Amino acid sequence: MTTGIIWGNKISEALKRAASENKLVLLNFSRPDCEACRRMAEGVFPNIELQEFINNHFVPVKFVSGVDADQFYRYDVKAEPAFLVLDQEGNEVFRKIGYFEADLLIEKLEKARKKAAHRKH
Repeated sequence: MTTGIIWGNKISEALKRAASENKLVLLNFSRPDCEACRRMAEGVFPNIELQEFINNHFVPVKFVSGVDADQFYRYDVKAEPAFLVLDQEGNEVFRKIGYFEADLLIEKLEKARKKAAHRKH
């Protein structure tokens, strides 16, 4: 049973959890007045298959512009929605900007997982 995506808001906690659960960290950057961000929140993230995929393979963290401005600067995010994948050491392994339907987002995140696994070896 999926309970949705539980978005955290602290990188340090996400990295610790990622290391202990052998997952990657998924950062989601959004803005309250962003139409694509709203469509992702209302129409894409409720997708059960996407929720299970993210919950099984990632520690999800969400940052909102204005509230988390320091994280937008830290990761040089200039457009939303933005998706960054970090390895367990906090290194960026993947970045995509824009709106994605659930199946395409899963496909892109799977590529990020493969890229991160390849970098490990």
